Amino acid sequence: MSLSVAPIHILLVALVSAVGLFAWMDDQQRWVAGPGFACTLLVLWLYVTLNRRDRGRVPLFDVGMFCAALTLVYSVYPLMNYWAGGFDFGIFGDTRLNQYHPTPYDIGTFHLRHVLYLFSFVASYAAFRGRGVMEMGNVKSPDRATMQLVILSFVLMTAFFFVLQLTTGITFSNSYEGDSIENKMKAFASAPLILVQISGKLAGILFVLKLALLCVLISRCRERKWLVVLLVWVAAEVIQALVLKGARGGLMMFLLATLLLYHRIVRPLSARTIFTLGMTLFVFFMFLGIYRAYTNLTSLTSDYSEAGVLSGPNEFQAMLGTAYDVYQRKMAGTELPWYLQINDVMNVLPPQQIVPFEKVVASEWYLREIGLSGTGHGYMWGVISQSVVGMDWVELALRGSILGLILAKIHRWYLKRQTGFFPTLLYMYLCLNIYYTFRSTTGSILQFIVWEILPVYFLLRLATVVAVCSRRTEAPALGLNDVPARN
Repeated sequence: MSLSVAPIHILLVALVSAVGLFAWMDDQQRWVAGPGFACTLLVLWLYVTLNRRDRGRVPLFDVGMFCAALTLVYSVYPLMNYWAGGFDFGIFGDTRLNQYHPTPYDIGTFHLRHVLYLFSFVASYAAFRGRGVMEMGNVKSPDRATMQLVILSFVLMTAFFFVLQLTTGITFSNSYEGDSIENKMKAFASAPLILVQISGKLAGILFVLKLALLCVLISRCRERKWLVVLLVWVAAEVIQALVLKGARGGLMMFLLATLLLYHRIVRPLSARTIFTLGMTLFVFFMFLGIYRAYTNLTSLTSDYSEAGVLSGPNEFQAMLGTAYDVYQRKMAGTELPWYLQINDVMNVLPPQQIVPFEKVVASEWYLREIGLSGTGHGYMWGVISQSVVGMDWVELALRGSILGLILAKIHRWYLKRQTGFFPTLLYMYLCLNIYYTFRSTTGSILQFIVWEILPVYFLLRLATVVAVCSRRTEAPALGLNDVPARN
């Protein structure tokens, strides 16, 4: 059985199983399972389509496939929470959803928005992506000048944040235990606004530089000593996250980047290996969310033995809670401010000091609306919420279709430049952050390009210019005495 045929069999089995299970269920179960089945089949169909176009290769290093898969997780996991809780979100579930106590019909009809959005995206991306095989292991390493500048910039920025934390208390990697969150909020509130703005942008640039170093290291992992260095680095990142008990997003993106780059540069991974590693990362991600909320393992196991593993709060459920709450507030006649309509570009507008209005992102408006602004709490906004405050169903279809078109163009652009170091870094970075188009809003990816990718691009260009000038300086100048004499 060839690789291009096997995924079709998987899709057919999934389709037949979904139809059989759907026919066997009662009405309540169908309202919950239906959207989940539809989303899953859409993503499987996209996987089969891309697999056939890429001559049987696993479309892991593919920004559209990544976007569809992550959208699937955000869409389906809350349905699993609801189902596992007996059509309830449980005692540890999202408080807003528990207050509304939605019925299976309510959850199912609301989740049809996810189906429409994912369908629009999948159809658009598949239509415009085209064909073209991505070769594995053909990425060029940067020259010495580029590497030296990247390492120097990384060291200087790391030192900057170390000094910043010592002098002001501002940190972007704090623990969630005790008074850490409160101390962080106080440090940000007492610091000059310009310092907070600059340090926030530099934190993003530092992560891009970290990914650049990771890319170079993995390109050398065919040598045993560099593979050991990589494994030590990965272990150090995991241990730090377990000890710190803080945000887990940075660690997950680092681990995903390691997986993506190894697949792209060193050796292609099989579909089975990718699925196993992906599920392991997801379980570890969920574990970290639960682990950081408990002071000891005894209390953790005690609570979840009674309520069930799927009953705990998580960001997937929280995003559904925000979207459902925003929908209910809109139906109740809550006044929606005008700036919610420009939320897609809010973070790429000029700094607060020079715009004639207060820059308020949609998530901050929502925190103000529910009385949690400035408390250290936060809820993801999400593209569903963004569409609900706009044209709702029509906007979801438009957003999904436009995003699919844009990502298809980006993929085709990368195929023509796949051997380049910076194009590979940029494409991988987009794969890692593309989930923000669902977690925040469609245009949120613009802020990463403007404030993080472009500065690193100009830094790498500077290294290229320096290298060229250095070579010209070292080359012997041809003077009058160098003219060869005629015989």
